[in-house]
Amino acid sequence: MMTLRFTQITDLHLGSARDSTLAGVRTAESFESVLQALERQGRGSDMLLLTGDLAADCDPEAYQILNQILVEEGKQAIWLPGNHDNFDLMVANLVDYPPIQVKVAGSWAVLTLDSSQPQKPGGHISEEQLEQLTQNLESHADKFVLLAMHHSPVAVGCDWLDQQMIDNGHRLYALLHAHGNVKGIITGHVHQPFAGYWGEIAVYSTPSSCVQFKQYCEDFTLSSDPPGYRWLDLCEDGIINTGVEFLQDFTQTPDLDSASY
Repeated sequence: MMTLRFTQITDLHLGSARDSTLAGVRTAESFESVLQALERQGRGSDMLLLTGDLAADCDPEAYQILNQILVEEGKQAIWLPGNHDNFDLMVANLVDYPPIQVKVAGSWAVLTLDSSQPQKPGGHISEEQLEQLTQNLESHADKFVLLAMHHSPVAVGCDWLDQQMIDNGHRLYALLHAHGNVKGIITGHVHQPFAGYWGEIAVYSTPSSCVQFKQYCEDFTLSSDPPGYRWLDLCEDGIINTGVEFLQDFTQTPDLDSASY
């Protein structure tokens, strides 16, 4: 039975220079450390799913750095924007990685969705995105579907982050439920692992490749957990096998006194 292997890396928060930091962590270095961990795990050839906040502040140089790293490492990658990103700048600077809305492989279709809003941290699915998603689901009705987006459609148990979940999730759920072939949703934004269900659809969130938010907190709080990522094995029968890995040998430590990001 054929299994498709993907790795989700999210919330890179790259800056305008290789030594740019977030809460004291050099984000380009932490991203490269995640890529090295994939090699050691035997997943170096996985297609990467980069689920938003690839830049910290929409800097064109951040996307140029990302493009350079991906090319140097010989990676295949699909990306989508988060609330810290700018889609037009991503397209202009990720020159070797044009935007892909649908990736079909075997019995699966991986669909991307933009849940970001200009100048707002919370998630929303625009009418244009809902229409495009409808078309993509109809065009791939014979496939199992994995949907990738930045914001979570469900609460993860962290009060301040749960205020930023997708605000029109009822419309998105109705659309996904009606088609019946969406087996899982992967998201970023929350900088922590989560696994649950949205009705019959599995939902997964994934640690950041740089710094993590402490789970089950009312207000913004950083965790001392190291960078992480999620691996996904998509089986031919529609089963998703997945797990989260944290780096074991990462020596940088975040500044836990940071008041924001």
